[in-house]
Amino acid sequence: MSLPPSFPQTFYRTLNRLAKEAGINRATFALKALRFYAEALKKRKSPVTQALGADAETYTEQARKVSQNWWARLTAEEKTARAKKAIEARWRKKKKK
Repeated sequence: MSLPPSFPQTFYRTLNRLAKEAGINRATFALKALRFYAEALKKRKSPVTQALGADAETYTEQARKVSQNWWARLTAEEKTARAKKAIEARWRKKKKK
C-alpha cells in the first residue's frame, strides 16, 4: 500500500538532488534536515536570543571567539585535567540517575 504524494514533484526532485550531493539516502537526509530545522527554531526562541534580538548573532560570535582564545592559551596538561574533570562529572551524573 502506498500513500498518495503530499508534496509537489519539485520537493521530491530537490530532496533527491540534495541527498545525492550529501551522499546519503533521501530518508536520512530528510530526517537530518528536520532535526536541523527544529534546532534552529529552538535557538531562535531561546531566552537569550529573544532578550538580545538582532544582537544575538554578534553576541554568539563574540562568545565563540572568547572561548577559542581562552582554550588556545591553556597548556596541554591543563586541557587534559579539565577533560578528566568533565568526564568524571558526567559519570557521577549518570550514576545518580
